[in-house]
Amino acid sequence: MIENTKKKIVILGGGMGAMVTAFELTSQPNWQDLYDITLYQLGWRLGGKCASGRNMTPHQSYEPDYRIQEHGLHIFFGFYANTFRVMKECYDALENEKGIFQGIENAFQPHSFIVFEDEDKQGRWVPWNIDFPYSKDVFPWPDKDMEVGSPWDYILKMLELMLHKHSDSPHLDSLSSTSRIELDPDREPIALELLPQVAKRLEVTKENLLSSSHKEVLAYTHQFANSLPKDVQHHSSEDHNVLTWLLELLTKLARLNLEDAIAKLEEKFEQPLIDAHRLLITLNLGYAIARGVLVNQIFNWQSFNDLDQHDFRTWVGHNGAWSETANSVLVQVMYDLLLAFPGGIATKENGQLGAAATIRWIWRMIFTYKGAIMWKMNAGMGDTIFTPLYIELKKRGVKFEFFHRVTNLSLNPEQNAIVKVEMGQQVTLKNPELGYNPLIPVKDLLSWPSEPLYDQIVEGEKLKEEQIDLESFWTPWTDVKKVTLNHGEDFDIVVLGISIGAFPFICEELINAKTEWQQMVKSLQTVTTQGGQLWLKPTLKELGWTQNSPVLGTYVEPLDTYADMSDLIERENWPSDRSPKNIAYFTGVMEDPGIPAPSQYNFPAEQQQKISGRAIDWLNQKIAPLWPNATTKDNPHGLDWNLVVDLEDEQGEQRFYSQFWRVNITPSERYVLSVPGSYQFRLQADTSRWDDRPRGFNNLYLTGDWVDNSFNSGCVEATTMAGMQAAKAIIKQQFSQEYHRQQIIGENDAWPKPRSLNLSLGDEG
Repeated sequence: MIENTKKKIVILGGGMGAMVTAFELTSQPNWQDLYDITLYQLGWRLGGKCASGRNMTPHQSYEPDYRIQEHGLHIFFGFYANTFRVMKECYDALENEKGIFQGIENAFQPHSFIVFEDEDKQGRWVPWNIDFPYSKDVFPWPDKDMEVGSPWDYILKMLELMLHKHSDSPHLDSLSSTSRIELDPDREPIALELLPQVAKRLEVTKENLLSSSHKEVLAYTHQFANSLPKDVQHHSSEDHNVLTWLLELLTKLARLNLEDAIAKLEEKFEQPLIDAHRLLITLNLGYAIARGVLVNQIFNWQSFNDLDQHDFRTWVGHNGAWSETANSVLVQVMYDLLLAFPGGIATKENGQLGAAATIRWIWRMIFTYKGAIMWKMNAGMGDTIFTPLYIELKKRGVKFEFFHRVTNLSLNPEQNAIVKVEMGQQVTLKNPELGYNPLIPVKDLLSWPSEPLYDQIVEGEKLKEEQIDLESFWTPWTDVKKVTLNHGEDFDIVVLGISIGAFPFICEELINAKTEWQQMVKSLQTVTTQGGQLWLKPTLKELGWTQNSPVLGTYVEPLDTYADMSDLIERENWPSDRSPKNIAYFTGVMEDPGIPAPSQYNFPAEQQQKISGRAIDWLNQKIAPLWPNATTKDNPHGLDWNLVVDLEDEQGEQRFYSQFWRVNITPSERYVLSVPGSYQFRLQADTSRWDDRPRGFNNLYLTGDWVDNSFNSGCVEATTMAGMQAAKAIIKQQFSQEYHRQQIIGENDAWPKPRSLNLSLGDEG
């Protein structure tokens, strides 16, 4: 008898990181000869923080509406190259498969219209509309490897964009023409002793340079930067001194333009002046970022990541951003997007966001998106992402064990490897040999229900009667039995795909054994979030919104982000005479209530009641600027509750409870923050540190947006990269094989290494 030499890999968790790890491991040539894979998942569905479900509750006079219920607002950005690549391969592999979209091009739709809500000094909400360029025949799923660019590449791109925007603004030209100045050496903060050097390099006279307009100096700066070698290692210190000087001059000229615009706005509040004011804020932010990169010589991946010691708003302020810029919606939107409010206190004063994570986001989001800046899913995230991944992985031979709750990872005596994985089996399946079939058909898609399919479970009636939430950390439900996986028998390799918020409760031995783990768990902060969905009778236009369908940010905290998701109505199951005409999604942080003991069974209900009450108050006070026609004479600020679709026909505020409002408080659902100073404590997929210290646990691999995945912020692209990195490390370290991909796009930014750059010599080499 031939001994089976294949290794056994267990993956704990079923979020995006875990699923991508499984997908990548099973994309490796001849993987079946090397290992088996089993994935263990809490509860009845996959998706983790990205899970969605279909409402299963029937109405008094109608069957279930099967509406989509999300953990929050999930929209992909056009630069998510790795994520789109995985999904394209998955959909291609499932060609003609029933129950999923027929091809990835049918699973997503482009979205280009973004709105920032900007509150002025008079308390008016003035929308800042940005219709990003859209390339109709360009798609975000790459068919080949691609470079994302270096900091120098992005400086060139920023200068080009800023010059283009300035040239396209006749109103800014008018301000510039009145703001030509001659700098006074006795009063100017910029280093005028460099003026002869700058003028010589630009091949203009000092007098012409000092009397140039904002637009003319920007053109000089763009031209000079593009005259330098593409390889930053061939730049001299003088090159960067000249550029820094020009950026400081641009900041001065832009300030004069801004003061001119402010004065005119006080006389007459009109859109052209508002647009000019906003463009100057945009230019100033670009100048500040470029200056900060130049002054601090941030041209390799390590020095760039070191920026995460600084808060982004503070850092740009130190590099020339005005207070109007640092406190603008352009900066605030990044804090809202990345939920950067420790403790869930959504104020500017409490915002904390690492500079490197923010700049990387801005650069990638604006300069590397493909087709459209955003891509909306044409159904729930569960339907669009996790159904095809699940079906394809099942076809490949990955085994799924639902209803398994991880309780502990145990170490060997040497404390360098996992020897036991302890779990609780939550339910008994009626047909364990067949396994759990988690999907239901909703129209033409296979979807994840919002509750277990009780008819497959022995204890199903009791679960349903007691309204047990098997995903909750505070469930009173008792596991039907304990399950222990032993090293060498049940597994050889462990992939930990559960988010870091759960680690204090399942990784106590690992944390106690390694200082690095203690630092990671202490330094990587998480925050509780909320996501709300409203189904409304009027169309968006009838609600009073007069523009295109928006994704909107920087609105009233804590529900600072809103998106019109009405395209999803056709994917749900409403009665024809009572179907909604609009779906609105809201999201934001919530005040962090902490993580009480698991025995506090009432905690979820208490938090749900608290947040629901606050959401009702918010909707009663803050809707008018978004939907002016959705208010009443008695309350001109808040929502007319009669506009809410409620098949149970409740009255007034009670109609809120027919909607869906979720609080994400379970430890593994908490959003991972990118607070200043935390990057250095992230561990890589193989549990090593970025500085190549020895690995911590020989058979443990990590995946999720919380690992050092090169993107290092909470988004699905970072999670996908982590899944790829975990698979790559396993394949290389455990099986001595080359990873099947040539490139993880954006990994370590493909920039020069620290030791290869020396700009301090000042030579022209």
